[in-house]
Amino acid sequence: MLISDLMDKQEFLYHLYQDCRQKTLALVTDVTATQLQQQVHPELSPLGWHFGHIAYTEALWLLGEPLPYPELTPIFRVDGYAKSQRGSLLPSPELLWEYVHTIREKILVNLSKITPEQERIWHWVIQHEMQHQETMTVIRVLQKNLTLKIPAVTVPKKLIPIPTGQAILGNNGVNALDNECPTYTQDIDSFQIRNTPVTQAEFAEFIAAGGYREPHWWSEDGWAWLQKTNITQPLYWQLADEDLPVCGISYYEAEAYCRFVGKRLPTEMEWEWAAQQGLPTQGQVWEWTDSWFAPYPNFTAYPYPGYSANYFDRQHKVMRGGSWATHAYLQRPSFRNWYHPHIQYMFTGLRWVIDS
Repeated sequence: MLISDLMDKQEFLYHLYQDCRQKTLALVTDVTATQLQQQVHPELSPLGWHFGHIAYTEALWLLGEPLPYPELTPIFRVDGYAKSQRGSLLPSPELLWEYVHTIREKILVNLSKITPEQERIWHWVIQHEMQHQETMTVIRVLQKNLTLKIPAVTVPKKLIPIPTGQAILGNNGVNALDNECPTYTQDIDSFQIRNTPVTQAEFAEFIAAGGYREPHWWSEDGWAWLQKTNITQPLYWQLADEDLPVCGISYYEAEAYCRFVGKRLPTEMEWEWAAQQGLPTQGQVWEWTDSWFAPYPNFTAYPYPGYSANYFDRQHKVMRGGSWATHAYLQRPSFRNWYHPHIQYMFTGLRWVIDS
């Protein structure tokens, strides 16, 4: 690699880091200590924990031992304290900010010493922050101190034909997460896909027809979840604007809606193939697919064994695309997100397909 090429990569990473960090800071600069500590959902950690965990992860992978502020390490480790305990263990806001800023300053010094062999881990760390950044946005919305900013559907709705093809799926780039690679070839039959996510006006027809009360639209697991939770509408329901994509639905709701309209969810392979054909897919809501999160052929874990592999358990469904709160750098056709099928709190909707 030429020295000039390496300098270009350093400059790119520097600007990417700075852009991402400004977005992260914007999520915490105007909140109270109570809001930093608050656990808004049993499956989510407090806002302040995510902020500190981002810095801890940077230090772990880009600085190494001895870690700065070792007394804080147990708090911000994923395998440390339970999510319900993390809020009460957070340091003061002043110490938290000091911790985050001190680590970032050390990180940027190290960036000037990056080697080609280290480039992938730098991309992984910055994408780790971007993913936690979206979770922090979810928390602030659930705290009701940040409003949804989902772009409305403004184009005529239509079906886009996607041809039969031998698709090359996945990503071998330096920014690829381990679950995106290596690339592989997949034969895909032709199908037709909606050009836009399903809107609130369309989903309202499902609600009005008693969709949440009729078991025949639901899978056995979905109906059991519905009876347990007594959900009657999407989490982020804003019917004042019917052209907004429906947002805050579980996989079970997406699956039931598709049965209601006589359609189906795409597989993640179909979704990626359609995106490669030019389907507009980004920046509104994540979209559920009908695929379980699983490894690609010849999968190799990175940067540690359980990063993705711990979730290859047939208990997580794949989402594709990206939401209004997803950093643009993650909004690539090959990027995979995964959640339990009952999760509503992510900014998730759906689009449907039909067989040709």
